[in-house]
Amino acid sequence: MKKCSSCQTEIDDKAKKCPNCKSDQRNWFMKHKIMSTILVLIVIGVIASAAGGSKKAATSGTGGTAQPQTATVVDVKAFGDEFDANQVAAENKYKNKLVQFTAPISNITDTGLSFQNVTSKEFSTTQISCNISDKNSVLSLKNGESATVKGTVTGQTIGVIELNDCSIVK
Repeated sequence: MKKCSSCQTEIDDKAKKCPNCKSDQRNWFMKHKIMSTILVLIVIGVIASAAGGSKKAATSGTGGTAQPQTATVVDVKAFGDEFDANQVAAENKYKNKLVQFTAPISNITDTGLSFQNVTSKEFSTTQISCNISDKNSVLSLKNGESATVKGTVTGQTIGVIELNDCSIVK
């Protein structure tokens, strides 16, 4: 015998409901089987993503050190035309690749450099944005002058081809 969780009347150990007050005697997980299942799946997903998120990309070469990636030198107009013609194909070709190009600077900001008129079309709005971590490397540059830049392509958003980890090539 056990006591009812609501009215404290003595009831059978196997009773799911109190015969006196009709209160459900099952625990929360048994009362809410669907919610319990969803919670279990969420916990499993969190554990799996935490375990999977800690894996590092394999490095090439020996001794566990990555080899420096060689930049692909591209003609800026041809590069911009590829993104302007088919963004999906261009991202498939260049995403996460190191590229190098020379173009006139259109804007210098605290986050990096922008380049406009990067296609052969007269009225294209495609631009290139280079995020530069070394702010000192842009101090001597001026809008309108050409700069050779190297950076990793991350993709294109609303007509802006984005490159990260950019550096000025001297």
